[in-house]
Amino acid sequence: MSVLTQRLPTERSAKHRLVTRALAAGLALATLAPLAPVPAGAHHGWSSFSTRHAYFLSGTVTDVYWGNPHSEVTLRVDATELPADWSSRPLPQGADPSIGEATMASARPYGGEHAHVELVLAGPSWMERWGMDRALTEGETVEVVGFLRSAEDREFRPVMFWLSDGQGVWQQLTSFPQDPEPAPDKSR
Repeated sequence: MSVLTQRLPTERSAKHRLVTRALAAGLALATLAPLAPVPAGAHHGWSSFSTRHAYFLSGTVTDVYWGNPHSEVTLRVDATELPADWSSRPLPQGADPSIGEATMASARPYGGEHAHVELVLAGPSWMERWGMDRALTEGETVEVVGFLRSAEDREFRPVMFWLSDGQGVWQQLTSFPQDPEPAPDKSR
């Protein structure tokens, strides 16, 4: 072969390396994509919840999944009226005061038609950071204030909740898509 008709090794190598790298990257992506974690529907903050109005309800835990990315609890709705001490109730440990106070001021009785709601809670490691070092248990009673899922008013995401012994547990890590509006003043 003459020098004029022969490919220079460096030209072939550069093009070959480029094609090989592209193929390897595509193969790696195709191989690893099925292994990537698929986030749960409620895993991306508050964007799928209407944060304009907060709702209060209390109830009895009937089913518990305690795990990641979110713990999920089914709560039988026992009462929806705000407790008499609501305006003086302290915020839970770790609460952001401005968000906590705005959410409590926005709270109104849950008016949904569901006898049971699905609570979407933080995962266990976040719960521990906020003072909850155990799973909720069936039969336990809790009071919750939070927001309803925009598309499904049976799914409820608490900003905070209280156990029967009065311990409050904070639940908000990421910002709300909309600030909560104050509830109408019933004294007028």
